[in-house]
Amino acid sequence: MRPDVLVGPSEWVVEQFGDKVAGELWTRVPEALSTAIDREVNAHPAMTQTVERVIANPRWPLPYEELVLFLGTLPGAEIISIPKSVYQLVVINGHVVVPWCYGQSAQTSMRDVEVGRSFGRLARELLRRFGPPWRRSQAETPLPLDAVDEREVAKICAAISKIDPKPEVVIAGFAGAPHLGLLRACLGEIKSTDNGHLLWSHLDDLPLPPPVIPRPRRMQFP
Repeated sequence: MRPDVLVGPSEWVVEQFGDKVAGELWTRVPEALSTAIDREVNAHPAMTQTVERVIANPRWPLPYEELVLFLGTLPGAEIISIPKSVYQLVVINGHVVVPWCYGQSAQTSMRDVEVGRSFGRLARELLRRFGPPWRRSQAETPLPLDAVDEREVAKICAAISKIDPKPEVVIAGFAGAPHLGLLRACLGEIKSTDNGHLLWSHLDDLPLPPPVIPRPRRMQFP
């Protein structure tokens, strides 16, 4: 484990999510993201470049699904989903947890990545509705027209808007690559400056799950 990663949950995670779930959240988020990457790789073991594009796609369904599976049973968790949609989210103690693939290198922390530049439609809309006031950056990558994505994002955001009080947005960012798996996992909260630019108000690097060591094959003797 890198020396800059805390063994247990940070004070910020405890403050935001509560004592009862902070420790579990600290380890379950990276486990969920690691499981999502492993599932995608195992489903397409010989298609490295294709898997790289899939993992970076904001509509990739597996991180949403795995975060719901790993976090949905925690105390205070509420699952938000809509039929026939890739999007499903978990809200824990007033915080909606949104996955985001920010890179494919262990050398880069989410803190070093420009906020919002590669966000998909869901993350942008959640920040617009539930995040700090912000304005679009000229460097922000425009999104392609996608009527299905727009419809699904509108529906799940409408469902979240019914939660009272209004939840805050927490980004579960990760870096990963098909042949290396999960390389880095982070939890971060976003603020805006006076001129409307987005910055990280807080960010924690999470401990990666231990590697799975295959059992040795039993020797067969004649």
